[in-house]
Amino acid sequence: MNLLQLVLKQMRQRALGSWLTLLSVLLGVALATATLVAYRESGKVFGQSDYGYDVIVGPRGSPLQLTINTVYHLDKSPGNIPYSVYDNLANPRNPQVKVAVPYAVGDTYHGHRIVATLPKLFGVADDGSALPPERVLEYRPGKRYTVAQGRVFAAQKFEAVLGADVAKRTKLKLGDKIRATHGNPAPGQPEDVHEEQWEVVGILAPTHTANDDVVFIPLISFYTIMEHEEGLKAHQTLRDAVNGASAPPGRQSLPGRSLASAPAFTTAKSDDHDHAENYHLDPDGTIHLDLPKDAWEVSAVLVKARAEFQASQLMYMMNNAPVSWMAVNPASEMRQFFDTFLKGSELLLLGLAALVTVVAAVSILVSIYNSVAARRREIAILRALGATRARVLALICIEAGVIGLFGGLLGLVVGHLMAGAGAVLFERVLGEGIDWFKPDAREWVYLAGVVVIAVLAGLVPGLKAYRTPVATNLVAA
Repeated sequence: MNLLQLVLKQMRQRALGSWLTLLSVLLGVALATATLVAYRESGKVFGQSDYGYDVIVGPRGSPLQLTINTVYHLDKSPGNIPYSVYDNLANPRNPQVKVAVPYAVGDTYHGHRIVATLPKLFGVADDGSALPPERVLEYRPGKRYTVAQGRVFAAQKFEAVLGADVAKRTKLKLGDKIRATHGNPAPGQPEDVHEEQWEVVGILAPTHTANDDVVFIPLISFYTIMEHEEGLKAHQTLRDAVNGASAPPGRQSLPGRSLASAPAFTTAKSDDHDHAENYHLDPDGTIHLDLPKDAWEVSAVLVKARAEFQASQLMYMMNNAPVSWMAVNPASEMRQFFDTFLKGSELLLLGLAALVTVVAAVSILVSIYNSVAARRREIAILRALGATRARVLALICIEAGVIGLFGGLLGLVVGHLMAGAGAVLFERVLGEGIDWFKPDAREWVYLAGVVVIAVLAGLVPGLKAYRTPVATNLVAA
């Protein structure tokens, strides 16, 4: 019988103790593995650099808040900027901008953010014709939105396109009608549901980004909502008072206060819901908005620059101009966020993994040490049958290594299952999943380290078995 067979036989004889020790290793490795996977994948999500756009233009304030709000649809919008900013960026003669797409936010549908935009986000012009590929914004390099069911909404109708996760969770289908809720009320808080209804005309293919959890509607339909119209008019009045009638809207702001500091499309609710005051409909449902374009505002503009230099130039010009908006690079902001808030915790997480591993090793040591004390007769018999001290020492160390190996392998599996449960939370909160299934090289190195530490933990009881006197224990038996 070779050493491995002998080890497995002894482990079967002490099945309860062996399984409990293996369980302690399993739990320790599972916790450490789940921690490593979460750190690795959070780096990919929050340290992301592969955006399909170079610049986000939004109200002056926190660049990180603007990025998180626009890219991941988290937190509140920091405010609004004049629609004229988008108009200037989208001008075909703009030497810096290749593609620009506006966003307006402020409403939700059953907890899912509603984003008002233009059909061009999905590669369709306002007249319904397809745009050339080079004029279509990508959400990832080389990846554009595609409609899995139905079609893209019309630019001037109450129509909606759902992200893949919205359709899955709400069970909405083509032809269904939805109504928007003002803001994102907390659980138990009364909801202010707008009277306008949007018909679902399209469902997007999964993008595996936060946009899968978004309801997209035409920008003009967003302005038809009475509360939004009142807010826009209030902002326009403020701009006129600050800048004077001759100044371009939104070009300057009050000293020490940006127009972006005003809430994003929020104002007191009007008791009058007669939509005839701010828009009217043609028989085919086409919206005609009475709100002047000078009063329009957007929450952000996604910009794909013509080249990297133009992107840098655009940000420099905007960020150094006396205006109430700014331009940020989302990749740079998220890398800085990751380096500041997450990367610094790497040593802490690795220290936690090391501590858990040491605890598991101590468990192996204690378990085998106690078993050696109860197996002195067996060890003495082995020595009497010709087993050398080195063979006895190897037997104990191999047993510890086997427990570490099997416990570590099972711990890797359980750890990835725990990370899989965390992936569900990531997708719920961020709309982006994580690759929890595939192990990386660090985990295999960690597993090898667990086995080595387990073998070293076996040295202490192994040395005790090594010194076991044969004659004394045989006579005692």
